[in-house]
Amino acid sequence: MVESETPEMALQQNREFEEFASDVAKGLAIENKALNSKYLYDKVGSQLFGQICVQPEYYLTRTEASILNKHAHVIAKLTGSNISIIELGSGSSSKTTILLSHLALQKRRIFYFPIDISNNILIEGAQRLESQFPNINIIGIPSDYNIGFERAAKHIACDDKISDRKLVLFLGSSIGNFELAQAKRLLQTLREKLDTNDFLLLGFDLQKDKSVLNAAYNDKAGVTARFNLNLLARVNRELGGKFDLGKFAHYAFYNDDKHRIEMHLVSKTEQQVYVRALGRTFAFGKGETIHTENSYKYSLDQIAVLAEDSGFAVKKNFTDKKKWFDLAFFSPS
Repeated sequence: MVESETPEMALQQNREFEEFASDVAKGLAIENKALNSKYLYDKVGSQLFGQICVQPEYYLTRTEASILNKHAHVIAKLTGSNISIIELGSGSSSKTTILLSHLALQKRRIFYFPIDISNNILIEGAQRLESQFPNINIIGIPSDYNIGFERAAKHIACDDKISDRKLVLFLGSSIGNFELAQAKRLLQTLREKLDTNDFLLLGFDLQKDKSVLNAAYNDKAGVTARFNLNLLARVNRELGGKFDLGKFAHYAFYNDDKHRIEMHLVSKTEQQVYVRALGRTFAFGKGETIHTENSYKYSLDQIAVLAEDSGFAVKKNFTDKKKWFDLAFFSPS
């Protein structure tokens, strides 16, 4: 099931609209234009990201899935019996299905709380999971990370049938979309909400040859380009923007100095774009960009430092043979 809409949730949706409008106004007015990567994931964006995940150049999803397939039994052993699983940014829950399959075989009492900003994705995922795992209790929460976690924690606290021992999942290298200081603050916030017998499983994309990285974010089919450009289409749909998508191009590259992929939208020409809901016109020079996403690539040493600085200890690193990706199993220290 997915949480039904309440007056509080409707109010939250209004706040999210206002936040989107405010962030677009601020992000397009500054000298180095930028928009928060979380706005890439509306309904259309989430569907496009699902298509990105199966592109041959995009190794991340299949590599992480292979790690889960190989080590799900070890992860299950580490968590112990009866667990409440909270997943931040769950999407379609496709990789989580691997872990749930292993836990279901062991006939454990499992409650799964997928959290995602896309309600449609949650509904589709919950329906699929409920038919696949009739003995696992699924409660989808349409929200951002922080509020969604609070709602999941409230469910757990108010029902004595639900195990208060938690496994928090943050897969897909989503942690890489945060600036390093932001990632640390996010994990510190999670640590404050977790008990010493809880766990956190995080996906980290590891540093590797930049040709592999550049190809992953510039697939030949152009799906990532459509995903990036959809952000402008979203401004058009929700804020009455007048962006001509044909006048912008997708641009992604690996920044060696900062160990991150940067994703931008480049204006092909000098132009003015009006956004009705903001009552403003924004000027773009030819070649000017809107910075839409960063994806930081970590080393194992950096992961250990991040864990320690955030109040966690790395209990186990699960990597693939090429050491392209790491599933890091954290425990509160």
